[in-house]
Amino acid sequence: MQFSDFLAVHAARVAELAEPSLRLVRDRPAAADGAQVSRQLVNATLVAITAEDLRPLASMYDLERPMGVSARLAGALADLQAVTHAAFLGLDAAAVPPADRLAVTTSAVDEMHGVARGLALAVADMLERSLRSASTDASARGTSLSVTMHELRRPLTILSSYGQLLNTGMLGALPESALVAVEGITASTEMMVRMVNSLAEVSRIEDPDDRMAEEVVSAHEIVAAAVEPVAMEARLRGTTISSEVDPGLQVRGDKRRLTLALTNLVGNAVKHGPANSSVEVSAHRDGGGLRFLVRDHGGGFPPEDAAHLFDKYFRSVAERKRKVPGSGLGLYIVRTVAERHGGSVAARCVPGNGAEFEMIIPVHEGDT
Repeated sequence: MQFSDFLAVHAARVAELAEPSLRLVRDRPAAADGAQVSRQLVNATLVAITAEDLRPLASMYDLERPMGVSARLAGALADLQAVTHAAFLGLDAAAVPPADRLAVTTSAVDEMHGVARGLALAVADMLERSLRSASTDASARGTSLSVTMHELRRPLTILSSYGQLLNTGMLGALPESALVAVEGITASTEMMVRMVNSLAEVSRIEDPDDRMAEEVVSAHEIVAAAVEPVAMEARLRGTTISSEVDPGLQVRGDKRRLTLALTNLVGNAVKHGPANSSVEVSAHRDGGGLRFLVRDHGGGFPPEDAAHLFDKYFRSVAERKRKVPGSGLGLYIVRTVAERHGGSVAARCVPGNGAEFEMIIPVHEGDT
């Protein structure tokens, strides 16, 4: 049984259970019919899951209006979590068999994450369009985007922090089914944070006045910092991430951007690799360059995509068919960061055993 199937059959009961926790209902005028609003939210959630139409949800939370959108998005995400929790309570009331219970709980993670991720992407897209049309001045655009991205990060950071607290048991013990949902929420939130960071980074690196930071940084620091943000997502997929770094390797460059670029490569490998597989990350000296290599064990990519993988907004037909989440900006950022450091990127399929993506950054001889 899918989560959406259970939600459709028990919509009225789920709406009743969710109503006391809904931020949307509390924020409405006192005269508003809370039960009606709660039922509308459940129906809009079903439309988002089954028809992949986010417009009813976006309209309920007025997510097309930039001013104060971070608070409204936080409310929407919190209410979606309340609906999920109410559905789990409804499983008990409906006396759902254990096998169906597990199926509903598991599918809830995927289905509700898709809705939450879609809302975050829709808001990010709206903000990008609003900023692009508001001003053509580069410095003004950069300042505005920095402010709006900061606002968007805040609710996502709060969600991630609470998710981690719940997952570690610091807020009390949770049943196993709830822990699965919490882990999924945390991983999905971290994925959305990376998407927001990507949108902000593209605006900065395309600004002609942008300047790269220069500092001496070790390969070990970059690899460790790049793996950490995707650890939860990897854990949920049963993916093991291993790393191998030559000791003493250093480069002179922008640590934050080099880390972001490698994070994009690692996240890409986790996303495209099969469940319960492995991803290998390595950093070795290759002539005069520091060669970061990320390898997955998925199905690789079609030969016709090879020339376009690092293009801006490129997403293959296979990705779209499999509904693999992504903005088409991650590999573009990797290429841009590498080139601005005087380096290069490359991708290749390993016949019958996944793909390799590499980023080569010149080694600063004075630092090695």
